[in-house]
Amino acid sequence: MGGAHASTRGGAGSANLDPNVKRCSHCKATQTPLWRRDPTTFKPLCNACGLYLQQRNRLRPQVLIDADGEEEDQNYVGPECSHCRTHHTSVWRRSKTGAQLCNACGVYARLRGKPRPLSLKRNKIKPRSKHPKPVIPS
Repeated sequence: MGGAHASTRGGAGSANLDPNVKRCSHCKATQTPLWRRDPTTFKPLCNACGLYLQQRNRLRPQVLIDADGEEEDQNYVGPECSHCRTHHTSVWRRSKTGAQLCNACGVYARLRGKPRPLSLKRNKIKPRSKHPKPVIPS
């Protein structure tokens, strides 16, 4: 996993491509550390495709695009939630038995006394919304 890595690809045959989401014109990635542009077509490229094109004067091969997603899961070394198997969380917690849990599973178990349903798992950490407090006139 390097600095030129792009992730969250929507396959070329995906039926529900959101036109409002920025997408790499080559590999269909929706997240990247830096967006670049194809110098001839001016279409958006993810960092990985843009760097490859810049350095080699050709588009990144499909073999490398496919290997990107596989590489992430196989080579990951770090904490993992013992319940939902996620690797990303704002805070790591422990269950009553001492098992490592992500924030969502740990808080759910503590408040409800039962394991968090896996159907509630999301792919992204959702930050709190920062709504201004309403001003009450006096």
